[in-house]
Amino acid sequence: MTDEMVLKAQKWVNATYGSVAGYNRCTEDGRTGWETIYSLTRALQHELGITTLSDNFGPTTMSLLNAYGNVGVSSSNRNMRTIAEAALYCKGYNGGNLDGLFNGNTQIGLTLLNTDMGFDNGLVTAVTPKVFKALLTMDAYVLLNDGDASIRTCQQWLNRQYLSRGNFFIGPCDGLFSRAMQQALVLAIQYELGMTDSQVTGYIGPGTQSGLKSSVARVSKLNGSATWIRLFQTAVACNRYGNAWGDSGGSWSDALTRSVAAFQEFCQLDRTGGNEGAGTYETWMSLLVSTGDPDRIGKAIDVMYPLTNATIATVKAAGYQYVGRYLTGGSNKVLTNAEIALIFDNDMSIFPLYQEWGDNVQYFSYNQGYAAGQAAATAANGFGIADGTTIYFSVDFDALDTEITNYVIPHFRGVADAVRQSPHNYAIGVYGCRNVCIRLSKAGLTSRSFVSGMSTGYSGNLGFPLPENWAFDQIKNKTIGSGSGALEIDNDIVSGRDTGVSSVSRPRDPNDTWYAYLVWVEARATEYTQANGGSYTIAEMTAQWLRALDSVNDIRYGPISVSNEVFGAYDEGFVNWMRNYPHKKDLLPPRDPAYLWDSDPSHFGASFGGVITNGFPSGDLAGMADFGSWGGDLLSVLGQVYEAGTSASGAYAQAMSLIAVTASNTYFDRKDFFADVDAVVMGTECRNNRTSYRLSEAFQRHYRTASTARARFSNFASLRFGSSPSRMQAMAGSMFDSIAGGRATVIRDAFWLKDFGGVTCPTPAFVDSGVRAEVARAWSSTLLTFANS
Repeated sequence: MTDEMVLKAQKWVNATYGSVAGYNRCTEDGRTGWETIYSLTRALQHELGITTLSDNFGPTTMSLLNAYGNVGVSSSNRNMRTIAEAALYCKGYNGGNLDGLFNGNTQIGLTLLNTDMGFDNGLVTAVTPKVFKALLTMDAYVLLNDGDASIRTCQQWLNRQYLSRGNFFIGPCDGLFSRAMQQALVLAIQYELGMTDSQVTGYIGPGTQSGLKSSVARVSKLNGSATWIRLFQTAVACNRYGNAWGDSGGSWSDALTRSVAAFQEFCQLDRTGGNEGAGTYETWMSLLVSTGDPDRIGKAIDVMYPLTNATIATVKAAGYQYVGRYLTGGSNKVLTNAEIALIFDNDMSIFPLYQEWGDNVQYFSYNQGYAAGQAAATAANGFGIADGTTIYFSVDFDALDTEITNYVIPHFRGVADAVRQSPHNYAIGVYGCRNVCIRLSKAGLTSRSFVSGMSTGYSGNLGFPLPENWAFDQIKNKTIGSGSGALEIDNDIVSGRDTGVSSVSRPRDPNDTWYAYLVWVEARATEYTQANGGSYTIAEMTAQWLRALDSVNDIRYGPISVSNEVFGAYDEGFVNWMRNYPHKKDLLPPRDPAYLWDSDPSHFGASFGGVITNGFPSGDLAGMADFGSWGGDLLSVLGQVYEAGTSASGAYAQAMSLIAVTASNTYFDRKDFFADVDAVVMGTECRNNRTSYRLSEAFQRHYRTASTARARFSNFASLRFGSSPSRMQAMAGSMFDSIAGGRATVIRDAFWLKDFGGVTCPTPAFVDSGVRAEVARAWSSTLLTFANS
């Protein structure tokens, strides 16, 4: 959108400096962008006496600006004051009349900018050199739509705390974890470790590693200064592990301990000997750099060259259990049947990789991806690798965001189409930097990630968290063994989400770890009940723990008391006991064996509780249990359609693109759909046999094969809708209008008003009836597609 004052700024800077040697004119379109920022930067350099102008606001510009001093009402150079006013408008703040007079409006705009940056200086009448440098960037100082308020609080604190340090410059306050944010945090840590301006780098080197190993950096509930705790809270918040800062920056809460413990579990860090929930060296490193502690010993390796009797002895002696090997790629690289037998004979597993080229953007397109998918599926089948196995396709370069959008994502669409059309149902994974893995997962194209974490300098690893679906994390290249047994390997950390291939003669069950987790929780529930008593069954307590793993479920429909009406009350004593249990088993999500996509265990736990507690009303009206499972999710889809302003003619297509899809642009994605289906099917079974029902046995029964997994959907359609398309639509319509039960209606409407409604649309019934009908029809179509698969 054109901004009159930005346009005025563009016209002024072009008219004033257009004839200056080295000045580049910006487009006069009234839109802020790097082109305009660069023009203003060159204008400033000219005013400072620099003859060789540059887009970069570098050390020379900063040094001369420091020598000049603040730019404000009393500064001598009117053009420099006007440049500052123009930059304020480009940032979205009031810059006065763009005449260099620096009037009251300019000062108010500058004051608001300083406040947004984290400074509380009262009325600001001049631009300091560091603020001027920040003005000549595209950084935002307000919370962006996809930003996190707790991260913004951390950004403002960093600016405020370290502004006086020579090499610390004002960073964005947009709520986003970015490369700039990561470097600012490392700079702050280096300053607190006692480094000088000539020593700090913003990158984790040997000196910083040594400092993080020292006692000064180890923080916990019982240890650490307020500043070090704040730095640690900032690192935790940047990795999106809850609002670790909260309202008590610098103090350690029980919530922070739980967040850190969950992060450690997610990253597979050491949690023994008092390390759980504490800011250990390993934890600091995993929060700050893509390798984490590069000297951790993983359970997996990936190697380019085939293993021999001598080298596999080295690998096995080092404790490795998984080997990443290439399906194709020539005699010096490719997997062979003999090597497969050698690996299996040594009780190790293989995770298959595919890379012919992949180290440059030119190798990525839809057609090349399609060919790669065909070649990989053919090769995997030739080796007898079972359906359901994940094949990791390589993106072996630092792909920029635009390159991911324009080349990598179309490439993986080609991969997906080719694999789907092959006779064998392989899952698609990706090897690449964190951003590549995250973007492909959000696009619904990959379900597992092999992260190239050791490429710490990649822009796609800086400022990005570890992907939620990571299976392997490559953290260090090294040589192990000696003599004929010497082998160059990449050391990989294992999450357990992919157990690899341990046989080519039998089908594999990707859910063995999930079953084991449920058995472990059931054992703990039994242990707790025997010691403390209680009125809940083992199945109910198991579901309660799954629900409690995600605190969002507790506030999904408002206060805890309301949440308990929807999902059922829970044994708080048991949940707290589990949170403090000294030896936790790692949670891995259940994976649907028919669609090779994960379900959401916390969503399942909540919805299962709702089914157990409330049951289903008779007739064609939806009830509280529906609202707590599929109905609430479908209501969110209606909310997205409503917010988009879609008419009835387009509502069906939009709803179809939002229900049970693998992409992440919806509140009702496939993992939620799977969780809802399982909750209704297993919840109904459990209501008929509460005492002896075990979720570990139920999941094994329903997830045993692809065919038993598909049967869940027809079972769901039959149990809740009598397999009738018209009833599916009627009950969906009821969720939007005449839900059964007074309290259910109140809670449903409160949920709608909080997330989607307003004065003009206080309840979902106010949405156009045609739109509601089309969303209900989309629900029926989606469910029938799965039920008939």
